[in-house]
Amino acid sequence: MKIFLYLLYPFSLVYRLLFWWSRLGISPFHIPNVLVISVGNLTVGGTGKTPFVQYLVRFFQKTYPGYAITILSRGYKAKKIKDGAILSSGLEPKLYGDEPSQHKEMFPDVQVIIGRNRKKSFLQYNQINSQKHIVILDDGFQHKALHRDFDFVLLDANSPFGNGFTIPLGFLREPIGHGNRANAVVFTKLTPKNRQYLDHYKKALTQSGVTIPIFHTSFQAEIKQVLLNQNLLQKLWKPEPDSEIKYLLVTGVGNPNSVFETAKSVLFSDSIRTKFFPDHFDYGASSLSSLLKEIQTDEILVTTEKDWIKMRGDIGFIGELTKKNVRVLILFIQVSVEEEKEMQSMLAGLVSTYELENDLVLKI
Repeated sequence: MKIFLYLLYPFSLVYRLLFWWSRLGISPFHIPNVLVISVGNLTVGGTGKTPFVQYLVRFFQKTYPGYAITILSRGYKAKKIKDGAILSSGLEPKLYGDEPSQHKEMFPDVQVIIGRNRKKSFLQYNQINSQKHIVILDDGFQHKALHRDFDFVLLDANSPFGNGFTIPLGFLREPIGHGNRANAVVFTKLTPKNRQYLDHYKKALTQSGVTIPIFHTSFQAEIKQVLLNQNLLQKLWKPEPDSEIKYLLVTGVGNPNSVFETAKSVLFSDSIRTKFFPDHFDYGASSLSSLLKEIQTDEILVTTEKDWIKMRGDIGFIGELTKKNVRVLILFIQVSVEEEKEMQSMLAGLVSTYELENDLVLKI
């Protein structure tokens, strides 16, 4: 193992050098008349950005209904990633990406724009003219091309730093100390099991010079059954703790084990088989056909909203599920912030500062 580390260490140094070089000479573009909030990672893989972005959207929609909201995303693996696009609905994840499609489906009134060049995409597709405009930059911590007013960095409490090395030796996108470039750290996916290691992780942050505010979040989930014969409408599913129902959990996300633990907690069951695919998996006809063969007659198919958005586009797959009378359950995950009052006060302060700086405060 040590030999492997020694062999890869020079490549990790090269990666860090290239990362530093790629950021030289870039002057962040300041989008006029917009409050920009970034949600990003220090690591590759899933840290819970999607539910946290949705948490922010819900807060701003409820607290500041006069503000328009835009989610600006790269659109990973989207066919439209090069040219950019604005989403009219969440029905075409292959064109626009699974997470942007999920955002648009959940928040139809929110403007969702994608594109590899996010500055160009925003300037080309933005349809909001109001100064009361909040842009949430999804996966934006390494995106230096755009100025942001606030940066959240999310760390998965199950393994926030991996082995502490950058790519390819570890899964850090940049060194831990670079977290100090952000304005707040958010530990996500907290559970009673991983909470015991928090002090150790916080100490690592402090020793690396990261001294910014820290928040803690956990997942709350509800589960809904898809009504396959009623235009894919959904109803709440109430699991029976003492039942002998068997489940097959299928997902392609950054951290499938976290989804598995969440599923166990809301289904009150240990009878859950799993089939994990890579993150952002493209559910093609062949993979869905194979999946159909794996579902046993007495099992219920369980998946995430992110996965289902892609699965449901295959009419043949839906038809076979209906024909075989397979029940389908969808996990809907929301973020719960432990320091709720502090978080909301901080977000309100961002809006107040923005309004003062842009002369949006009513003068008496």
